[in-house]
Amino acid sequence: MRTFLTHRYGLPALALVIIVAAGWWWLASRDSADPAPRALATRTVQAGEVEVRMTPLSLDSTGARFQITLDTHTVELNSDPAAARLLVNGAPAGGATWTGSAPGGHHRTGTLAYATPIPSGATVELRIGGLPREAVGTWIAPSP
Repeated sequence: MRTFLTHRYGLPALALVIIVAAGWWWLASRDSADPAPRALATRTVQAGEVEVRMTPLSLDSTGARFQITLDTHTVELNSDPAAARLLVNGAPAGGATWTGSAPGGHHRTGTLAYATPIPSGATVELRIGGLPREAVGTWIAPSP
């Protein structure tokens, strides 16, 4: 009498079931990992000839602070980063301050800060203009 495993398709079918189960387990364990480390990750955007790196330093009840780096080898970086727009759940936040490199040159870095409190779980969108193309980064404010 033949058993399932000695049947012509038994072993390949068992191997397929094991592979599918292992893949499902791997995907399920990835999705359940805490997304917080990625939530405030650096966004790197190519805004025409300018590479823009935006790293949230804080998005909380004290406001929003971002480390901003602008790099290029083709255009002068003369725009005012404090003119960037911050949207919190679609509503504009004002009062930006820039502490960093002065206008001009091909490399600028500094901190862009907003005093507007950011509620936990809010969608935060930073839009930096004055470049060959607008640079946009989006994050979800972390829960306390």
